[in-house]
Amino acid sequence: METDADGFGPDEISKQIDVSRETFERIGRVLECLDEWRGRMNLIGPSERAHIWRRHIFDSLQLLPLLPPDAVIVDLGSGGGFPALPLACALHETGGHVTLVETVGKKARFLMAAAQAAGLDATVRQGRAENVGDIEAGFVTARALAPLPKLLELASPWLLRGGIGLFHKGEQWKEELTAASTKWTFASQAIPDISGRAGVILKMAEVSREQSPD
Repeated sequence: METDADGFGPDEISKQIDVSRETFERIGRVLECLDEWRGRMNLIGPSERAHIWRRHIFDSLQLLPLLPPDAVIVDLGSGGGFPALPLACALHETGGHVTLVETVGKKARFLMAAAQAAGLDATVRQGRAENVGDIEAGFVTARALAPLPKLLELASPWLLRGGIGLFHKGEQWKEELTAASTKWTFASQAIPDISGRAGVILKMAEVSREQSPD
């Protein structure tokens, strides 16, 4: 299977994360679908395909060790399918499930096509994240969707019921945590990013709304 411009591919990922050959085969079918569709719409940046394994696949799969094998996930603002589609490929054989939420109709259609191409039973819901709180999930993921205060609001239907958030965040993650703490109480863990991206994975749990003073 291919490697990218960073010399990254399945072999390099497998040295750091336990990922099956079948998972990589499904991811390969997702990438074939991505290549077919990205000429029609902006799914990833023009230069990103050359770095797809490290910047997108590895960046997505680093969440796997933080999830149980039967994790039920809702991914908000799924866009080009990261991290949701690689996670769905990995969880497919262990009893997990991913629901991908995307506002833009044509991107939702791509996500449906990619899931079908990879033989996934993932669910795609077209709609705004604010309007899909009826989805059952114990984990919420999001990548480059919104600053943390807004993201907690979008994820609140699951987090306020005891769900766990796993959010990719950049170099300003400490500032985002500080801003979020004015409206929310939570337990947080900043997990170092292992994909080479400047930032962390923020694990958010025990989330509740900050009580306004009387």
